[in-house]
Amino acid sequence: MNPLPSRDFYDQVASVYDQRYAYPSKLTAVQAAWLAKVCPRGPLLDLGTGTGRMLPALARAGFLPVGLDCSPAMLAQARRQPSALLVRGDAGRGLPFAGGVFAAVIGLHATLIHLSAPGELEAVAAEARRVLRPGGVLVLELPHPRTYPAANWPRVWREYQPGMSCRRVAPGLEEMRLDDAGGITTLVRALTVADLKTWLTAFPRVELHPGFSGGRFRTDKGDIMVVCAWK
Repeated sequence: MNPLPSRDFYDQVASVYDQRYAYPSKLTAVQAAWLAKVCPRGPLLDLGTGTGRMLPALARAGFLPVGLDCSPAMLAQARRQPSALLVRGDAGRGLPFAGGVFAAVIGLHATLIHLSAPGELEAVAAEARRVLRPGGVLVLELPHPRTYPAANWPRVWREYQPGMSCRRVAPGLEEMRLDDAGGITTLVRALTVADLKTWLTAFPRVELHPGFSGGRFRTDKGDIMVVCAWK
């Protein structure tokens, strides 16, 4: 089975995504509260909004959220959210918004690891900076590099999480498989701290956080890394 483009991958799991793969609702509330402390209030763009589970919490936190996703099936689920403002689009191919309109741009739940083609990450960083207001912030939640199991042999499947496996197909590139969804696969980026420094160079201030509950980021251990980049 060949890896699916991320749009087709999420189209296949949209109907069961919230039940099988989404974060608990308590964590959604914690994320929204953390963002309210870090980001200026105003229009907020949620990259890879998926089923839109973050949108109500973001609205309650004082933002005016807009959800963007490339998967029609995921957006169909998101339309069930109250007063959801949704746009279909592929962040890797440009953002369909005028410059300087958003106070914040976020990409939670490891959205950006699906930008696996050369140059896509740099393009998204440039586009996020373009649509941000002066003083606006880009916030990204990504897997900590240490969460990927060691790849002693290329193209050998390793368990990543229960029901999910991965295998190294190239430096910094993994094939991710959902074992409980018929074994469908897609390509994802295994991003490092050095990668972040490379493609966020246009942002004058960049911070790394170990999550949404405070603490000091460590390169040698952790589950996620939350990146904040100010325009």
